[in-house]
Amino acid sequence: MELTESQSRLLRAALTGLLPGNDAWPAAGELGVEERIAELAGLDPDHPAALSTFLDGLPDGFAELAAAGRHDALKAMESDEPDAFGVVMVLAYNAYYTHPEVLAVVSERTGYAARAPQPEGYELDPFDESLLATVRQREPLWRRV
Repeated sequence: MELTESQSRLLRAALTGLLPGNDAWPAAGELGVEERIAELAGLDPDHPAALSTFLDGLPDGFAELAAAGRHDALKAMESDEPDAFGVVMVLAYNAYYTHPEVLAVVSERTGYAARAPQPEGYELDPFDESLLATVRQREPLWRRV
């Protein structure tokens, strides 16, 4: 899904209201994740319509509203269009928490490397095959044909 410039601007403003950040965390609207959200929305056939419903449901001048006004408009959107709001929140969280700047904050604050578990993976003890011994001794739970 591709966003127009006005949709991108509106989504950036909404993201700042949804994930405003603080001293440690960047605001989602400042990260430029709106294109990633559009890309993620395109992966599910229902998500582009939900994203459009969300953006179309925001009031005129939303991007120019103060934080309190944005908050009220987003609360109204959550109440009026809960399905579209929920889809946008999932997309926003996905784009936000996979952004390199946010991953760096996660890593700094937790002391753990903020990376996907694969392909590097986590070190695991070798699997103890003896744990399956009793299961292997059981009769099959199905009928052989």
